[in-house]
Amino acid sequence: MLEFQEDIYNGITVSKTSIVQESFQKDLRELIEYAKDVDKNLIWLLLDSCNGSEISIALSLGFQFHSCSESELVLVLKLKDLYVPFMPTHTVGVGGIVIVDNKILMIQERIKSHHSLYKFPGGTVEHGSSLEESVIREVYEETGIKCEVEKLVALLNAHPYRFNKANSYYAFKLKPLNFDIDIIDTNEIAFAHWYDLDRFFADEKISDFQKELAQSAIDGNGLSKVARDDYFVNKEFVELYL
Repeated sequence: MLEFQEDIYNGITVSKTSIVQESFQKDLRELIEYAKDVDKNLIWLLLDSCNGSEISIALSLGFQFHSCSESELVLVLKLKDLYVPFMPTHTVGVGGIVIVDNKILMIQERIKSHHSLYKFPGGTVEHGSSLEESVIREVYEETGIKCEVEKLVALLNAHPYRFNKANSYYAFKLKPLNFDIDIIDTNEIAFAHWYDLDRFFADEKISDFQKELAQSAIDGNGLSKVARDDYFVNKEFVELYL
């Protein structure tokens, strides 16, 4: 029978190292019967992209697709009528609002993905990255401006987005550490500049949404990051804004 680990939700996860292609169907059947006998809720199965035949066998035995990465597919078999959260329900984006000396940092993408003439520098949070490091990285790559996070000023959650998922967007007020623009990611970014704030707010080609975010960064208190690592000792990083 396949080796497995139990979880706190009365489920079991198959150990990939115990999978033998020649006996996989037999081994998986035995595991399913065992899980039913001991009243487990579900079985998780993680397979690499090279496990094509194992994927087909698992589907034939009632497993369903759950989520995937570039090289790994997660399947689940529900043994009871219960709700299983689908993990990748959102994409997460960050935007940096950088204001100094009555000027605001704006970019223009080579391929427009928005309605405004310009947008705040920012991008997608990569797997395993924090919000803070993501917004600092994106602003630097798109403008050459190094920054520090001051406040979290806004959170937008919208659905539907790409592939019928939702999107969460975190807007941060940042403090610039240098001022000379030097675009690093020239493949995606066509133009970056310090835009006069008065012109920014008067410009009809700038969306009302971006103007509202900028005003919030100027006027609002926002949320500050606080250290609470001692609450979550098993996490690689924890971000809490209060």
